[in-house]
Amino acid sequence: MSKQKIYKEPLSMKKFLKILFSTLLVIILLIVIAAVVLPFVIDPNDFKPQITAQVEKATGRELTLGGDIKLSVFPWLGVDVKEVSLSNAPGFGKTPFAKVSDMEVRVKLMPLLEKHLVMDTVVLNGLDLNLARNAQGKTNWADLAAGESQQPPSEEETATEGKSPPPLAGIAIAGLKIEAARIDWRDEVKDVRYTIKKLNLDTDPLVPGEPTQIKLDFDFVASQPDVHGHLDFGGKVTADMEANHYLLQNTDLQLTAAGPALPIEQLALQLNADIDAFLAKQQLTVSDLKLTSQVKGEQEVQLTLNTSLEGNLAAQQYRLNDLQLETQVETPQFPEPVNATLATTASLDLNGETLALQDLSLATLGIKLKGQIKGAKILTDPKLKGQLVSNAFNPRHAAKALALELPPTGDKSALSKARLALKFSASPQDFDAKALAAKLDDSTLKGAVAVRNFQQPAIRFNLALDTINLDRYLPPPSEKTSQSPPPAPTSPGSAAAGAASLPLDALRALNASGTFKISELTVNGVHSEGIRITLAAKDGLVKLHPLSAKLYQGSYTGNIRLDARNTPPKLAIDEKLAGVKAGPLLQDLTGDGKITGTANINATLTATGATPKAIQRTLNGTAGFSFTDGAVKGINIARLIREAKATLEGKQLPPNREPEQTDFALLEGTIAATNGILRNNDLKAQSPFLRVQGQGTANLVQEDLDYQLKVAIVKTPKGQGGEGLAKLKGITIPIKISGTFTQPKYGIDLESLIKARAGKLIEENKQDIQKELEKKLDKLLGTESDQGNGETPSSPEQQLKEELKNKLKGIF
Repeated sequence: MSKQKIYKEPLSMKKFLKILFSTLLVIILLIVIAAVVLPFVIDPNDFKPQITAQVEKATGRELTLGGDIKLSVFPWLGVDVKEVSLSNAPGFGKTPFAKVSDMEVRVKLMPLLEKHLVMDTVVLNGLDLNLARNAQGKTNWADLAAGESQQPPSEEETATEGKSPPPLAGIAIAGLKIEAARIDWRDEVKDVRYTIKKLNLDTDPLVPGEPTQIKLDFDFVASQPDVHGHLDFGGKVTADMEANHYLLQNTDLQLTAAGPALPIEQLALQLNADIDAFLAKQQLTVSDLKLTSQVKGEQEVQLTLNTSLEGNLAAQQYRLNDLQLETQVETPQFPEPVNATLATTASLDLNGETLALQDLSLATLGIKLKGQIKGAKILTDPKLKGQLVSNAFNPRHAAKALALELPPTGDKSALSKARLALKFSASPQDFDAKALAAKLDDSTLKGAVAVRNFQQPAIRFNLALDTINLDRYLPPPSEKTSQSPPPAPTSPGSAAAGAASLPLDALRALNASGTFKISELTVNGVHSEGIRITLAAKDGLVKLHPLSAKLYQGSYTGNIRLDARNTPPKLAIDEKLAGVKAGPLLQDLTGDGKITGTANINATLTATGATPKAIQRTLNGTAGFSFTDGAVKGINIARLIREAKATLEGKQLPPNREPEQTDFALLEGTIAATNGILRNNDLKAQSPFLRVQGQGTANLVQEDLDYQLKVAIVKTPKGQGGEGLAKLKGITIPIKISGTFTQPKYGIDLESLIKARAGKLIEENKQDIQKELEKKLDKLLGTESDQGNGETPSSPEQQLKEELKNKLKGIF
């Protein structure tokens, strides 16, 4: 029992063309038969009904012969038919499936007697072919194939099956000429429409195995993508069907395209090549291949590809020899056109899914890259690996050619030399650079960098930099900045408004971990070495730990944690400086080593916020510091004290020739930070002649100082300011520090100093003062003691005198 087929595989284009030409051949043969017989007996137009009936029987379609049928017999057996159309399949509308305005076919009569088919040029004028597929996936030519395949063969056909007609000794066609043809394809499944119109085809004589010149041109319109354009094709075709050998020589294909779907104004392509397809041997050779492309729009791009191809179709192996790709980009942003050249020899194995680019060379902007690239699983899971090495090039020249404005640098010779070398592996999702060696000016970076998952990049690195002076790349200080006075303090609001915020979105998306080492680093004048930075960042949590460096005969260690998972972000810092020479450090950092000596500093701090001012306002924690065998520059406490003393004594000091500094053997203390206010209550400093204690605050937000020093002078005949201060020995001298961070003010509390000085003088001379007052009292009361006399009775005056003396003793 037969089973009805529920689904039929869509017809291939090859089978469709076979059906189409078979249909046309049936029509032509019927017309030719009519042309041979009917001219001698009757007018062929009288048999139009019979012709259309036979076509309908063979195809199931209605044939319309709108014009007259003209016949010729000798020497050409021909037919000329006008306004021929074939109806569409049911359900596809009334538009004809195909129609021809004029069709001419002529065959020489005498050669037919010798089994030679010699045809004149076949002319089709105004061909209009409408192809379609409905929403159910059925095409408007499927019924033609179905009718041909479903009709059971007749007994006569069965009887004659296997008996082929005698073959022709030769076929020769003077040519094929198609004018003003139109082909339309509508696909309701994909909702697309493609139209070829104004198609013209003109060929030289068509003789099997002989070269034939072909000219073809047409316009095209597409709905998806929305593109329209024009195509011209010319070339010499040789088709040896028996040997299955085809040649296409002097090929010249030109294509122009434009439309809203293209991101450019117009695309122009031209292809020239000689193609040898020996299908019997599964060999393909393309020589002198040249592809030229021109893109017009805001950017004009010209591309030229030259190569030759050798292919084994059976093994799916291809080789592009001496491939050279030249490009030129011209845009208003570039001062001059930018040129680039790529050269390589490429091998492609589609069965093995391998690719090899050998002797790869890329040159552009003065940069020349050389190397090799190999690919595996290029069709299923592409993976590439290779190595690239560049020449020494000038980044400034490359940036200038691309109209990129580099930031100003302190060293004008910076960014003038670079070189790159690496081995890498890559896939559509990953990139891994191994054996990376990048050189910039006098610095060399080595190591490895890997990026996993380009959609959500995870970066891993292990890099080492030999030496770099970042000051060469920082903006130079302008004359205005260097000559102008320090800027006035800004309000907290305006300062915060002008502060840059942390890139929270970027930090939350950052997934990176690795180690970065720097052998020698200079930045802002500060020199350090042996720097090690370890980064771990994921989901907004950024950790820099451990951090370490050696600087100024000491060391630095740190642990920094930034938690940006929530808003506002939280910052935690734990840092230590040990054995650092503070003078050279501050001198290099600020140009003014205000504190010298060996420094030991530790700080454990936390803050909340995304701007510098927000961090300052929320800074909390503790810190400790100690400096040994150093000096505080900018303030000479000894000089301040002597000036105050001279003021009290009404004297004037000689010109100051002493350095503005205060020496100390030890300076130490602790700091407590509370919401941006730093408080110190235990400052201690010792010097050869001074003992200093201090307490006060520094407001990071307001940038102002409120600090009090208590200076005690110790006995020292030598040393800084020791001379002339002996009279102030033992007195605690208050010194007030106020002002701002950039413009601090120093001053002695004279009132307190006068009181302290007076008290010291009275204490040192109280006995002499008492005796002098007693003498003055005796003289005033007239009760001077009679020395050598015995005791005498007390008089009222004497009693008053004794009572006053006792009161004076109480005072002193």
